[in-house]
Amino acid sequence: MAPSSTPPNEKAEVFQAETAPNHGHVKGQVGRIDAMATAPGTTLESFSHLDEKMILRKMDLRLIPMLALLYLLSFLDRGNIGNAKIEGLQEDLEMSPDQYNWCLTVFFFTYAAFEVPSNLLLKKLRPSIWLPTIMVAWGLVMTLMGIVQNYTGLLIARVFLGVTEAGLFPGVAALFFSAASIAGAFSGLLAFAIGKMDGVGGLEGWRWIFILEGIVTVLVAVFAFWALYDFPETAGFLTEEERAFVVFRLKYQGQSQSRVAQTDEFKWTYVWDAFKDWQIWVNIFVYWGVVYGGVFIAACAIYPAFPGVITWLANNLSGSYKRSVGMAIQIGVGNLGGAMASNFYRQKDGPRYVLGHALELGFIGGGIIAALILIFGYSRINKSRERRMAAGEHETVSEEELSAKGDKAVTWRYMH
Repeated sequence: MAPSSTPPNEKAEVFQAETAPNHGHVKGQVGRIDAMATAPGTTLESFSHLDEKMILRKMDLRLIPMLALLYLLSFLDRGNIGNAKIEGLQEDLEMSPDQYNWCLTVFFFTYAAFEVPSNLLLKKLRPSIWLPTIMVAWGLVMTLMGIVQNYTGLLIARVFLGVTEAGLFPGVAALFFSAASIAGAFSGLLAFAIGKMDGVGGLEGWRWIFILEGIVTVLVAVFAFWALYDFPETAGFLTEEERAFVVFRLKYQGQSQSRVAQTDEFKWTYVWDAFKDWQIWVNIFVYWGVVYGGVFIAACAIYPAFPGVITWLANNLSGSYKRSVGMAIQIGVGNLGGAMASNFYRQKDGPRYVLGHALELGFIGGGIIAALILIFGYSRINKSRERRMAAGEHETVSEEELSAKGDKAVTWRYMH
């Protein structure tokens, strides 16, 4: 398709003249940028004069530091129970090894269950409102964990920690993951230092681990209200044309022809489509397999596994709501692996831990098989769609119908 002779800015002005002007400032700004990105005749060549690498660098510098800090705190707060155990939590609360394992396990049940609702709310609300709100919530839960008096209290707190933390991970998924490895290394040192506060205020050292890290999370959440950017359309550090380019790339991702924009309209059918999509469930097994395979070369493999697996699925889902739900399912169900792993290596199975090693090898094998299913499945579907397009099938369907079909449209190509 030849590039349009009309600049994107002029197309946006035409669009605004044809649509109702009574929108709020943010909605009007989003509508203007979307119009520039999706106006008839706009192609990738329309933005060829822009420096894509420079735009990506600008986005990285503005987005990554804050998102990395949020994920760092999330990982610190969910994992500090292990450091608290070292400082005497299990003995002070008179818990058995099985009870401690249950405190680890229940977090993942609610964490998985609330991924999808939280991601839908993230789409409905501004990220700069939703993400700091749940940060305040989990920071308060974490702080209150410092005053629990028994096993039941800790178990309930871990349940609510899973509810409140569920929204962050899919919210920043595929953007930046190395903060998790930093948190893993840093949390032990931090907990060791805080543990030296044993006796301060009449509290054990492990209680201060929860209290201080929870307070820090709440303080950072307040700052995040102003530091987070919501959408590409409202990113003030980009020019209007650069924002339109980013939106164009997002909306036409995966299309063999740049003529069918992905839909941003919410319909419950997109939610159910995500639950019924085979590739999401196969991807979960890839997720488990890669994560457990990475255990054997943990420092260089386990955390880089996340963006590769999650981004692979994200790039193969079309429609912003289906993508949001699909990623939430993958991350939520995928993190149930944490619930299982908490019980893989039981104290009574030591020192050889045959059951734990056997289960890990099984997940690795399952992950390899699932990855092969995806690769061959995507290749087969793409070839079939090429044949159907060669026969002119796409010409008999309107752009609106193709957009509604998302990644099931004949014009869509899976990445593999």
